[in-house]
Amino acid sequence: MLARELGLLYIDTGSMYRAVALAVIESTVNESDDVTVGSLAERIDIDLGGDPDSLRVTLNGRDVSERIRAEDVTHVSSIISTIPAVRRAMVRRQRELGKRGAVMNGRDIGTVVFPDADVKFFLDAAIEERAERRLAEEREVNPDATYEQTLADITERDRRDTTRVDSPLVAANDAIVIDSTGKPIEEVFADMMNVVRQKDASWR
Repeated sequence: MLARELGLLYIDTGSMYRAVALAVIESTVNESDDVTVGSLAERIDIDLGGDPDSLRVTLNGRDVSERIRAEDVTHVSSIISTIPAVRRAMVRRQRELGKRGAVMNGRDIGTVVFPDADVKFFLDAAIEERAERRLAEEREVNPDATYEQTLADITERDRRDTTRVDSPLVAANDAIVIDSTGKPIEEVFADMMNVVRQKDASWR
């Protein structure tokens, strides 16, 4: 919504890690082999395109936008995203993509990828509500997905991301923290746009 309103490229960095995870699944690489997975992340071609409402992700020229949302990719993505070599490879690509100006979504954008970003938001919500939101997304792909498993997966991912040595999940010191628990998306969007307009009068 921000990218559309501001006329900027939208980059969901999580999709890039999912694309790496899919490449691992489709290869003979062991997801726990840090060196080999890191080397694979360096070699593969990942690109993001389309408009903000329909982000398209390609892996080596193949559209994998739907495939990377599958449960097996989600699982492997949470593992390989903690590998330092993978994160370094993705950060380099994200910085290249972001040079044109972008709204970028990811867990280390404001602290690692673009520490000098014009505006930084740190979105949070109660874990139970986050699980409900994620479950609604997952059931579009997997009707058998359960709330209990989704909650467990999110809890484990949070633990893994906040304790990893390389670019852990943490709010940047100058980030604007927004708790979206119980808030409709339109209200969160309005709050964010108010911040952007205060920061840069050209967006008014």
